[in-house]
Amino acid sequence: MRKHFKYIIIAILFVFCICASLYSREKVSASLNKNRVFVGDIIKFIVKVRLPHGAQISADQDFSFDDFDIISSDIRRISDAENIYELNFNIAAYKTGIFTVNQLTVFYISSDGTNNLFFTPEVRVEVLSIIGSGTAEDIKDIKALKKLRVGPVYVLLIVIMSFLFIVCVVSVVKAVAERIKKSKQFEADPKIKALNALNDLYKGIDGVSVRIFYYKMSEILRTYASKQYNFNAMEMTTSEFFDKIKPFIPREININEFKNYLKIFNLARYADFTPDKIETEDNYIFTKKLLELL
Repeated sequence: MRKHFKYIIIAILFVFCICASLYSREKVSASLNKNRVFVGDIIKFIVKVRLPHGAQISADQDFSFDDFDIISSDIRRISDAENIYELNFNIAAYKTGIFTVNQLTVFYISSDGTNNLFFTPEVRVEVLSIIGSGTAEDIKDIKALKKLRVGPVYVLLIVIMSFLFIVCVVSVVKAVAERIKKSKQFEADPKIKALNALNDLYKGIDGVSVRIFYYKMSEILRTYASKQYNFNAMEMTTSEFFDKIKPFIPREININEFKNYLKIFNLARYADFTPDKIETEDNYIFTKKLLELL
C-alpha cells in the first residue's frame, strides 16, 4: 500500500509541475486590422501576450519588419490581474505583393529578475497597387502619359497669356527697382538729409535747452556746407566760415542779415544770451531757407 501511495504522490507532483509550467509560459496572439490594403496604407498590427505573474516587458527595444516601415508603436499593459500586455504597431508597405509580417523577438523580465523572451506569430497581408490590379516587386505600374491634342486657337491664347504675364512681371520688377533707386537717392541727398534733421530738431525744441538747440542747428548747417562745397566747416571759426561760404550765398539772401544771423549763433552758444521764442523761430526759418537755397 505504501508503495502505491508513493507512486500516487509522484504522479500528483508530475501533473502539478506540468500545469505550473503551462501556466507560467506566455500566451501570444497577433492580428491585423485588415488583410488586404493599398500601397502606403497604415496597417495596425496588434500583439497580445499573457505573461507569467509579475513579469514585465522591457520598453527599451528596437523592432523592425522586413517589408514594412514602422510609423509608430507603443507597449502597454491592459490587464493587471492576468498580466496581459498589448503591443501596437502602425506599419505601412511600399511594395505590392503578398507579404508576411515577420516574427518579432520580444524580451521581458520575470518576477525573479531573469531575462526571458517570446516570439510574435507571423501574419500575412496582401498589398495592392492603386493604379493596377496586378502585383509587382515595387511600384512601377504607372501607365504611359497620354498625348493631349491642343488646337491652334488654344496655343495662340496660351502664347498671348504667357507674353502678358512676362510683361507684367517685368513692369513690376522695374517699378520696384526704380522705387528702391529713388529711395536710396533720397537718403543720400545731403540737402534732404539736412532739412529732415533740422525739422526733427525743431519738433523736439521743448526737450532741449536753447544753447543745445542753436549748437545743433549750426552743426546741421555747417555739415551740409562741408559736403556741398568740399571744405571743413566744422573746424572753422564764425568769421572763417562766413568768408568761406560768402561766395556761395544766393542773391535771395541778404549778406548782412546772414552775418548777423551767425553772430546770434555765437551769442546763443557761448555768451549769456537767450533768444526768445519768436527770435528762435525766425532763426529756424532762416536756416531752413539757407539749406534750400545753398
